Amino acid sequence: MSFRIICALILLVLPLTGKSQSSGNPFDLSHRLIRSVSPAAGDAVTNPFDLVPHRIPGAGVAMARNETVRINPFAVLPRGGGMSGSGLFTVLLVVLAFLTFSVAANRTAVGKSWRAFLNDNALNVAQREASGLVGSTPYYMLFMNYLANAGVFIFLMTRAFQGEKFNNLKFLLICILGVSILMLGKQLLVNIVSFLFSVPDEARRYNFLTVIFDCVLGLFLAPFNLMIAFTVQGDYQILMAFWMVGLLLIFYGYRTLRALAIGSKFLGSTPFHFLLYLCAVEIMPLVILAKLALLQTN
Repeated sequence: MSFRIICALILLVLPLTGKSQSSGNPFDLSHRLIRSVSPAAGDAVTNPFDLVPHRIPGAGVAMARNETVRINPFAVLPRGGGMSGSGLFTVLLVVLAFLTFSVAANRTAVGKSWRAFLNDNALNVAQREASGLVGSTPYYMLFMNYLANAGVFIFLMTRAFQGEKFNNLKFLLICILGVSILMLGKQLLVNIVSFLFSVPDEARRYNFLTVIFDCVLGLFLAPFNLMIAFTVQGDYQILMAFWMVGLLLIFYGYRTLRALAIGSKFLGSTPFHFLLYLCAVEIMPLVILAKLALLQTN
């Protein structure tokens, strides 16, 4: 009995002699409590399950604020001047020399291209005679002349409206390469469409029509490029550029009418596919180019 009384007294006296806890709650886990740390010292919360105010992550600030960055497709293009009048004259002289060689290689191809440009019967004759590598080579050489002159024309138009902003040789080569990819890609797209819808004859006729029109247009672009390049910069050069753009619109409008004559028979049987091709191949590239030009001019 005395042993039990002694144990009870020890248990009553022992808490009074122990060190009191500062927290007041013996069940608190001190390493899980929130520490008061200044914001500059880092993360003030050590418990991942504590509820804290939401903070926008650094990568999503612009998205959370609905701030979108404006796309500038011309940011990758080489900027700056540097191309002198003598350098531009050298480039135009090389392009003109290639045109002279293309015409001298087969002079009859120029006359056939012009007659095919004017009426459909001459187009049929020229297409029959252009079979094989020997018959089609003169037209492809004139087509290459068009690609070079079209790239130079785009460069000169940019130079007329933007001044020295893109007046360099790299940008000129990019213009020629871009025109080449665009036109050759269109030829490839027409071939894919002919394979999918089983219209090989009409596709070949349309491709040859575009080649003929581009051959004729390349002959017209060569002298006009010289006029735009060496006209005194100012109102006269801008007037010449707008006059040439108007002429190109009339030219492509006439080509569109000739092309519609080739595909008019599909308008009654498959109007949806015909309109789909018209929007995707003919209209959409022009809209994209116009949109890029508007983005560049703000």
